[in-house]
Amino acid sequence: MFFHGNYQVTRHICPRNCYDACPMLAYTRGGKIEYITGDTSDGASARLCSKRENILSTVYHPRRILYPQKQHGRGSGNWQQISWEEAIDTIAQKILSLKARYNSMLPLCLNKYSGNFGLLHFAVEGMFNGLGATTQTIGTPCFSSGLDAQRLDFGDNITCDIRQLRESRLIILWGVNPAWTSIHTMPMIYAAKERGAKIVVIDPVYTETARKADYYFELRPGGDTALAVLLLQKLAQNNRLSYNSHQVTGADELLAAVKKSPSDRLLNAAGMSAKAVAFLADLLAQNHPAHIWCGYGLQRHVQSGLTIRLIDALAMLTGNIGVPGGGVNFADTGLVDTLPFKFMLERPDTRFVDINNFAHSLKTLHNPPIKFLWIAGRNLLRQDAGLTELHKLWSQLECVVVADKFMTHSAQMADIFLPVTTEFESLDIIGSYFIHCLGINEPAIPPRGEAKSDIDIARLLTNRLNELAPGTSTFPAHLSDEELITAEFTPEICEMLHIKKWQDLYQGPARFRPSAALWQDGKFTTADGKFHCCQLPDKFCQLLPNKKYPFHLLTPHAQQHINSQSHPLLPNLPEYPQVSIHPSAGQKLHLQDKHPAIIWNDEGSITVTVNFREDLAPDIIMSIQGASIYGGLNKLYKGLSTDLGTLATGALGTAFYDVFVNIRPKG
Repeated sequence: MFFHGNYQVTRHICPRNCYDACPMLAYTRGGKIEYITGDTSDGASARLCSKRENILSTVYHPRRILYPQKQHGRGSGNWQQISWEEAIDTIAQKILSLKARYNSMLPLCLNKYSGNFGLLHFAVEGMFNGLGATTQTIGTPCFSSGLDAQRLDFGDNITCDIRQLRESRLIILWGVNPAWTSIHTMPMIYAAKERGAKIVVIDPVYTETARKADYYFELRPGGDTALAVLLLQKLAQNNRLSYNSHQVTGADELLAAVKKSPSDRLLNAAGMSAKAVAFLADLLAQNHPAHIWCGYGLQRHVQSGLTIRLIDALAMLTGNIGVPGGGVNFADTGLVDTLPFKFMLERPDTRFVDINNFAHSLKTLHNPPIKFLWIAGRNLLRQDAGLTELHKLWSQLECVVVADKFMTHSAQMADIFLPVTTEFESLDIIGSYFIHCLGINEPAIPPRGEAKSDIDIARLLTNRLNELAPGTSTFPAHLSDEELITAEFTPEICEMLHIKKWQDLYQGPARFRPSAALWQDGKFTTADGKFHCCQLPDKFCQLLPNKKYPFHLLTPHAQQHINSQSHPLLPNLPEYPQVSIHPSAGQKLHLQDKHPAIIWNDEGSITVTVNFREDLAPDIIMSIQGASIYGGLNKLYKGLSTDLGTLATGALGTAFYDVFVNIRPKG
């Protein structure tokens, strides 16, 4: 904390779970945060993205819930404000009664993900693990396929420093829209362009980033695998591949399979012309080094792990790995994998269930069944697959606790609501999985109302359980926030960050990767130290629209918020999801622009508002995530799995972009 004029200034890292993890400064006067800016102490931009107002509004929004609540009749809306003592005692009594009935803590389930990836927020897992063997979700709906792919290829999940983009001669933004979702990388992209780099966007949708690029290549949704094979094929035919065979294994086998692949079938799968593929291959051949940024969208198809592996091979076999300005960026889990997370109390007997198939778990787990559900950091009744089945199974839960800031769809179906602090009201450490930055969130203001941090909630519940039944929990509730953080910052961690102690982060964020090009020594972290090329199957799976459901349903990220973190924006959102469709496709089905319609598939149907958009392919319906009051697009998703994911996250990824629908006028 420092002072600037009449303002108290505190340091923060945005925990909004997007690429940037932006360093921020909060300016507080008279006990109220008046505005926030970017923190430039580490060379970051002072400009924050358009989510800035949404971030600050979570603190002071009138819809924010500041006191514990108990609902009389789940889903009735009959909420009563209660004390923390009553809330915690109610939860503790239920936990102990379930333990007595089943002689186990396995009926207790934690469903938690990415509302805030701060270090101390993992106290929720520690709270559960301190009880013994419980049931917890595993996996991620975000990026597990790509994580596995790069671990198999390189041996690790590491991204190059984003500043390395300035050294690139060609930047390929494949399935990513940083002009909306990662604006702090755009200055690096512009700087590279000013130095002569060519910017390429590959995407089924003409995005804001595509508008700013030199070249845009439109491909069929899910056609990324075919395009990667076509590029390898063309470059091999033209003798434009260049790599050190002593650093690579499996290249000969991969290229032999690539050469045999029928190009006409691949072109149809990619939805691109031979001329366009040849032009893109020439760009790769003539511009070195090339940097490929793989977005999460292209690994939300059933064969997405294979897609990322082929793109990795494309970069490796064109000599773009291990050179400044080259590489394939996806996600960096280095610091998260390095911190010990001692207070999580990880145990081998936890019963894990797939976070992407939670409804199935509720239905099939009987020994013992799940009876108690704690939801933190997510809104599964809006975000999950199989929502129709999940709603039906909800009644088998005897107690549902939601810890959140707003009355989400999941909270509306809970028994107890626990109000939590924002990133401006409690101490925490935040790291990034893309930008190599770690920083501190220091309290700018005291918690509003009776909101409490996740770790304070863990302390309250631990202490009450041990009062009622001594020895029930081993969670270290006696340790302060500062003591828990100190235990995480081992000498090795501090050396990696070039700091002496974690308190040095009060002076500004620390970087945890050197700026040198990745893999420059040609040694990888695989078992044999080599890059591993994937095998190309005889047929790879690509799901396409059919006569019954002739449209891909694509749901990209919004510009103003992340996933369903749009609660502060609700009054300004449309009533129903807006779906974009090409006018020619809409008119054939008698749809009218700006009029209501029904989209449906075998999973269900929802009301939408039609928006004609000329630059969409005629077989695509697109709707921005979370951008309506009565959304429910996930109702149409049955939960297909991707090909990879278990290595890095314990569960397969989820194919959110392999959803097919039909549409008709509402009437």
